[in-house]
Amino acid sequence: MAISSDNDPEPTTTAVVTIRIPCGEDSDLVTDAEERLLRAEDINTVTVDDLHGIDPKLSATAITIGITLCWTSTMTNAEMRRRLVEVPGLESIERIG
Repeated sequence: MAISSDNDPEPTTTAVVTIRIPCGEDSDLVTDAEERLLRAEDINTVTVDDLHGIDPKLSATAITIGITLCWTSTMTNAEMRRRLVEVPGLESIERIG
């Protein structure tokens, strides 16, 4: 009889990214950043862990944040990077893993 377990942890990773949040959004910067990052393919959840910097501009605010990402499947850092760069407003990825 095969034994299966449904309590295996989701594949997670940490990263430090800079993302641009347009001015005039209805919620706070952290919530907006999490919502934008959730647009990446195969991301299940995003949690902002640390705020590393805020750079206000005329039409948007760039924030550098430490995040924890829970993915729907296991993938390499290069695959994660490819998915994250497609997020609208993502300016840079300083670190993954």
